[in-house]
Amino acid sequence: MIKIGLSYYGSKIQNYIEWISVNYPSVEIANLSHDFSSANDLLKCSALLLPGGGDVHPNFYGHDNSHGLSKKIDEKRDAFESELFKHAIESKMPVLGICRGMQIVNVFLGGTLSQDIPNHRSKDNNSSSDLVHNINVEKKSLLFKLTNNKTGNVNSSHHQAVDKVASDLRITSTSSDGIIESLEWKDDSNKSPILLVQWHPERMIDREQNYFSKNILEWFINNLK
Repeated sequence: MIKIGLSYYGSKIQNYIEWISVNYPSVEIANLSHDFSSANDLLKCSALLLPGGGDVHPNFYGHDNSHGLSKKIDEKRDAFESELFKHAIESKMPVLGICRGMQIVNVFLGGTLSQDIPNHRSKDNNSSSDLVHNINVEKKSLLFKLTNNKTGNVNSSHHQAVDKVASDLRITSTSSDGIIESLEWKDDSNKSPILLVQWHPERMIDREQNYFSKNILEWFINNLK
């Protein structure tokens, strides 16, 4: 049975499990956390899914949190997910990074984050609704190849974003205000298949029809071995 290693953190983790299991019920999901597993457990899996959640501690990219802009930080999670990603790329297994997942990969590879940005999440902290906005997609990119769309509507619920892009990565889509919405390898030769997105494909209202959800999941599953 094909098994996906899911970094198992946060109250919304069930969204990721349902997104996969509803569409691909034969795929097994291995929940991985520093609380009850070792990063080596990923080696029993075929792929890694890094989900959203609290902010990456700015210490991991050479900044500080003196102004308290980074919230809900968990350095043990940061270290554990960095180790998971290290195992994944050494084993050349597929990696899908969503929201925080994109950010931790960028940081691991040497990039940085903006600790607070406006207008990309609901102003009501108690709201369960994501914002929806348009993105522009680079034509010569994996994301364009998957969706065959130069623009698309995605959801948004984050207050941090990629700032300096790691040297091994490249930008493949942006929002109208310039926020980086997706990353992939600059040169993918002999490397893990990787797709990193800032939005939440697992909880889009129209995820069964939206190419920026269903085609991403299809790509991820099709890369499993």
